[in-house]
Amino acid sequence: MISNSYTLASQLLERNTAYFEDKDLLIAGYIEDTYPTELAKIAKKVTLFSYDYSAKLHYDNVSNIDNHCSTEYQAVKKHQVALIYMSKSKAEVAYLLANITEHLEDGAMIFMVGENNAGIRSANKFFAPYGDICNKLDAARRSSLFVTELNKPVAKFVQDDWVTTFPITVNSIELTICTLPGVFSHGKLDTGSKVLLNNLHKKPSGRVLDLGCGAGIIGSYIAKRFPASKVEMTDVSALAVKSSQLTLAANELAGQAYLSDVYSDISGKFDYIISNPPFHAGLKTHYASTETFLKEANGYINPRGHLVLVANSFLKYPEIIEASFGHCLLQIKSSKFAVYYANK
Repeated sequence: MISNSYTLASQLLERNTAYFEDKDLLIAGYIEDTYPTELAKIAKKVTLFSYDYSAKLHYDNVSNIDNHCSTEYQAVKKHQVALIYMSKSKAEVAYLLANITEHLEDGAMIFMVGENNAGIRSANKFFAPYGDICNKLDAARRSSLFVTELNKPVAKFVQDDWVTTFPITVNSIELTICTLPGVFSHGKLDTGSKVLLNNLHKKPSGRVLDLGCGAGIIGSYIAKRFPASKVEMTDVSALAVKSSQLTLAANELAGQAYLSDVYSDISGKFDYIISNPPFHAGLKTHYASTETFLKEANGYINPRGHLVLVANSFLKYPEIIEASFGHCLLQIKSSKFAVYYANK
């Protein structure tokens, strides 16, 4: 979700605008606010590239910004300058740099900004494959700004080189999971999904939605164990959606995976909505999207349909589910996780 209040990183950029004046500027990474709109007023041209679909939905309405959301960046013309907002995932930052650098001019300046507790002090390590020198330009607002000059050869980006695959077995169902950097469940079966799949209250059937699908573990498990179901998976992350598509293909399963910011791109109603919703966004604990999901879930479920959710056991989601459905059944609760159920 894009905020009108500038992040600490953007506040630092406010006093460093001279670097971007009259430049063909590519802004990429974890974009949380509207500051790119201000940069578009001083740059020759601004192109925005993010894996976050909520950023795309917001910036699609900004006329002077060329806006992209995908897992592979494509440019018509190479850019003079790149500005990267640091992500909490170091693997995702490395992936992003590999993704965009072939679309920068030789000698292009690459800036990286982020909060100090987000790993920005590792900028020199991220920049090492691309530039000889990494300079720290400024530090304030508990954030830092670094820069390097692109003066090393850049390899062509090949997405397949960044895909991690790993096997899982749940209730005798064997799956091969595919993930890209920065995607939840990257490299292993997370405990929450395992608890959820071991405690399904009702057999999934009909049209099934895995909301916040990550690498596609939950949706793919349902598609394989209950092949009569029609599985759809959504996520706000383009990296997650691509991972889920790869997971479906690797297991030769029917199903769809597509981008949606909660319900933004969802049409119709479902017989079964299941989710292991995100608990963190960036470095900050984030509940807003999950609360929206639960508050509006009743409107997206068919009569006699079901909602199943796993979450950290200390979160107050049962109250929201009760307000939406009139009841909330606790299926199982441990010291860390709880599985909740409601029907319409």
